[in-house]
Amino acid sequence: MKKYELLLVLPGTLDEKEAENRSNEIFSVVKESGTDAEISPMGKMRLAYPIKQIRYGYFYTLIFSAEAPNLKVLQDKLGLMRDLLRAIISVYNPNYTPAAKLSYNNATGAAVMDENSGVVAEKAERTNDKPTDNKISAQEIDKKLDEILSGEIISGV
Repeated sequence: MKKYELLLVLPGTLDEKEAENRSNEIFSVVKESGTDAEISPMGKMRLAYPIKQIRYGYFYTLIFSAEAPNLKVLQDKLGLMRDLLRAIISVYNPNYTPAAKLSYNNATGAAVMDENSGVVAEKAERTNDKPTDNKISAQEIDKKLDEILSGEIISGV
């Protein structure tokens, strides 16, 4: 059984009590499909872009353990729920805090996470350097393709 994390976004047009009730409904659905479920409210935040003409949303994270076949059933149930803007299921990584996952750096215009600490790092600025000419022979390309297709390079996929 693997640990998963579900990020929920409920519309900001709901009041706090309604959002809490909807999150509890979703929490009960998650408990049907998985075990050891925990819910953490993250608060109301501005969305990066409008979804269904809504600019703000209530964010919640649910951490739970489940079997892989149960995830498809859970995704189908979440797809049918009303007042749910987004629901994203990912494998749980305890190194990243929910705040670090949602961090946005205005200076660079992109959010980039450091794998070790979960801290947002700045994106490298582009330079106007001309691209270098890296010529590769057809034999090297064929050799690399053979390695990829034989599965020597890609493992565990």
